[in-house]
Amino acid sequence: MKPSKKAAKGNEEQPKKKKKKFSSPYAQFTFAVVKTVLVILISLGCVFAGILGGAVFGYVKNAPPITPDQLDITKLTSFIYDKDENEIAQIKGSENRVLVEHSEIPDNMRNAFIAIEDARFRTHNGMDIKRFIGAAVEYIITFGNASYGGSTITQQLVKNITGNEESTIKRKVQEAWQAIALEKVLSKDQILDNYMNRITTGSGVYGVQAAAKKFFNKDVQDLSLAECACIAGVTKSPGLFDPTLGEKNLERNKVRQEIILSEMLKQNYISQNEYEEAVAEQLKFYQPVEEETKVSKNVQSYFVDYVLTQVKKDLMKKYNLSSDAASIKIYNSGLKIYTTQDSNIQKIMTEEFTNIKNFPVNEKISNPTMQAQGAMIVIDPANGQIRGMYGQYGNKEVSFALNRATDMQRQAGSSFKPIAVYAPAIDMGLITPGTVVDDVPVYMDNTKPTTPYPTNAESGTYQGLITIRKAITKSQNVVAAQVFRDYLKPENSIKYLKKVNIDRPNEGYISMALGGLKDGVNPLIMAAAFVPFVNQGMYIEPISYTKVTDDKGNVLLDRKQEQKSNVAYKETTAFLMTSMMRDVVTGGTASGYGTVKNKSGKVIPTAGKTGTTEDYKDKWFVGYSPYYVGATWYGYNTPKSLKKAEWSEALLLWNKVMNRIHTNLEVKEFNPAPEGIVSKAICIDSGKLPGPYCSSDPRGNRIKTEYFAKGTEPTDICDVHILAKVDKSSKDIYGRPLLAGPYCPPNLVEERVFIKRPVPYLPKDPSNKSLSTQILDWMYEISQGEYCTIHNASTWQPSTPSNTNNKPSGSTGNQGTLPPEQISEELPDGGMDVIP
Repeated sequence: MKPSKKAAKGNEEQPKKKKKKFSSPYAQFTFAVVKTVLVILISLGCVFAGILGGAVFGYVKNAPPITPDQLDITKLTSFIYDKDENEIAQIKGSENRVLVEHSEIPDNMRNAFIAIEDARFRTHNGMDIKRFIGAAVEYIITFGNASYGGSTITQQLVKNITGNEESTIKRKVQEAWQAIALEKVLSKDQILDNYMNRITTGSGVYGVQAAAKKFFNKDVQDLSLAECACIAGVTKSPGLFDPTLGEKNLERNKVRQEIILSEMLKQNYISQNEYEEAVAEQLKFYQPVEEETKVSKNVQSYFVDYVLTQVKKDLMKKYNLSSDAASIKIYNSGLKIYTTQDSNIQKIMTEEFTNIKNFPVNEKISNPTMQAQGAMIVIDPANGQIRGMYGQYGNKEVSFALNRATDMQRQAGSSFKPIAVYAPAIDMGLITPGTVVDDVPVYMDNTKPTTPYPTNAESGTYQGLITIRKAITKSQNVVAAQVFRDYLKPENSIKYLKKVNIDRPNEGYISMALGGLKDGVNPLIMAAAFVPFVNQGMYIEPISYTKVTDDKGNVLLDRKQEQKSNVAYKETTAFLMTSMMRDVVTGGTASGYGTVKNKSGKVIPTAGKTGTTEDYKDKWFVGYSPYYVGATWYGYNTPKSLKKAEWSEALLLWNKVMNRIHTNLEVKEFNPAPEGIVSKAICIDSGKLPGPYCSSDPRGNRIKTEYFAKGTEPTDICDVHILAKVDKSSKDIYGRPLLAGPYCPPNLVEERVFIKRPVPYLPKDPSNKSLSTQILDWMYEISQGEYCTIHNASTWQPSTPSNTNNKPSGSTGNQGTLPPEQISEELPDGGMDVIP
């Protein structure tokens, strides 16, 4: 029997029957969609991965390598030291940074940074995979706003080196690759040291050494564990964690410090006891004093300003640097500049020039720049090294302000005479200290032939016949002008000025001899020019620093080796000038305030020269001891006549500074008379050897002992003092007795010693009776050729032959009985009786 079709069909389909995966059409559709999406995503992923891989490859390929030059830290703080190598200033560019070596960084500092910044620093290859992936995932999830830090210390170092702060995938990829490459050439310690010398703690302070100074005024090697953790906590965000910026910051810093200490404990860098002690330690943050605050604000002293200008100039010259390049080297290269400053002297000068009692302040003037000003330089004459300077009255408010001690140009007045006139003329053998010049009115201004020029501004009178020694002591302008014009000549003055580094080829006029310069001078120029008088005639270029080294100790500039010196004068000239200028402080224009004493009250020898310019607009004193030369100026920024109360201010300032400088110094004499110095007794009215009447001058004994350079001493006998018979009852218009004539009664005739000028002085106006007070020796001069106007032939009475005492002056034994006409024949000279 055949099976039915249905059964047959069932039998046929039974082997083909399959198990269905989804029980509903919806499930089938969902599966189909997911499968399609997955295929698309996988495809896109492959494409994205390819693109990403290509991008990463491109980033890595284009990543610039870190070069050895980049590893060198160039933005370093430079240091300035005084002559005893005490630090007096730090010079910072945009960054305050002080490099420290590996051995100077304590392990606690090193481990604090590792614990908080990069726990696996010692084991990774520059990139911490775990942290990098975590940071990448957060970056994707937050769409680029991740706060999770994935950078290792090595990566942070790369960022500090490159300065690349971009928040991009490219920068992160390149940074990681550069970090891996860097780890292949540097050890872990080298990387960590470089990092710690670069980190910032705010306010322009970079590196752990500068931070240690900033917060605790310590070297980094002296920090405690708690202090190390404090500094490590600041670097995250100095604006938030700098503990010196307020109470909130202090609290935040303490919290972060404890987190760092906790991490150090967890990572076994410290023990539990160390942790607890560090947490409990009360940190004492450094508070700079006022002067240090000024330094931190870059308010440098006048000395530091001047040193920096000199170092810059010398760097430019020696290394052919531009001005900018030299500045960068100074402010960013960690230079060590060793100056000549004596900090004790500088402190004294600063105190005196900021003392309001030393400057008569006008309360009506609100602008301090319009007040009286002053400046001073002190130099060691043995080596030309500047020991101190101050450039104004009052506190210095800004760096590189006008330094009147080194930068101004003012006329020097009579303080210029020793270097422009007297020393050159003595050195050339043209004058001696005993040379006599007639200090009388002269007329050297061709435009005003009837007006006396120059006049003696400081004394206001004329001395008459006067030695060079006394002319310097009294500061007589007329004598200096005559020596300049008639003995020295302008061209020789200019030549000698150049020897003391004052080059004025176009100033060879009379006023230059008196310090009336077209291009003025300053205390530095003047102090340096006086150094040869202390230093046996040797001029030494003044220097403010001795050497400059780089941060590794290599000498860049050796100023002592390059310092210039030359013979300005003979040793005998220096001795003679000092001998004369000692009289200036003992009995001349600087008497009293030119004297210096030590703390025992003993006088230390000094010498010097005052200076006053036209209309009293500037006052100077350049003085020196065997120890120091000091030059002081006093005046106003805009020149104006000083009040009489201010005329001694320059000398007073000098005196106050120099007395304090010498307080602990022993009495020391100037150099003894060198070979070639001789002494001679001379008449101070002729400059010649004494004659028979020099000791009988009505003013007293005129014989003095004077020093001479051998070969310049006088050999002639005085011919200025003469003995003459005068009628004391007969006077000329000035009140001087007239010569006795043959008719003068013997009881009115007497012999007196007078002076007779070698070159008669003929006043422009002989009737000017004030000559007797203007020219101080005018009353002691014989009225040559003028005889008694009272007694004549009509008044003459013959005497008896026995009365020989009643003879006319100059008569012979029998002239008393002769008639007048015979007497005049016997005495053709008119009866003058003068004994030379």
